[in-house]
Amino acid sequence: MHESTSMADRPESIIYRTTIHWAALFGPAMLLIIGGISVRTRLVPALVMIVLSVIWGIFSIRNLRLSEFVLMETKLIVRIGFPFKRFYEIPYTTLAGADFFKPALGVILGFGKVMILRKDNKTIVFRLVAKPEDLVEKLKKEIILAHEAIRPESPSSPG
Repeated sequence: MHESTSMADRPESIIYRTTIHWAALFGPAMLLIIGGISVRTRLVPALVMIVLSVIWGIFSIRNLRLSEFVLMETKLIVRIGFPFKRFYEIPYTTLAGADFFKPALGVILGFGKVMILRKDNKTIVFRLVAKPEDLVEKLKKEIILAHEAIRPESPSSPG
């Protein structure tokens, strides 16, 4: 026999996906460089800086691999990875808008901060997002489509 599947049974398709930008590795890299430069003059503090930078770098790489921003057909899914895992599954119908900000270095390298405004006027902020302008542009389109889909039909005038 042949079973039919309803629209609710099929998995949602992904519209857009991005992640945290590799610029998240700048902090650990700078600490490693400073530690390396300081080894000859101040051995113990330099070694502490090097060890801390390696640990911070491992955490940052893990976070890069586990974090993602995914636009589905009906919702935004955000996973922020490591070490403090955060998971958001936000229906577009609960969102009021979105915006982004790119600092000077972000303009050059392609990262920025994304601000997502909920209907209850609370803002969720994510930093170091890769291609924030693409994410926000596509997210705004999905929010508009979701709001148009739930808007009641206006009564037609007698004609």
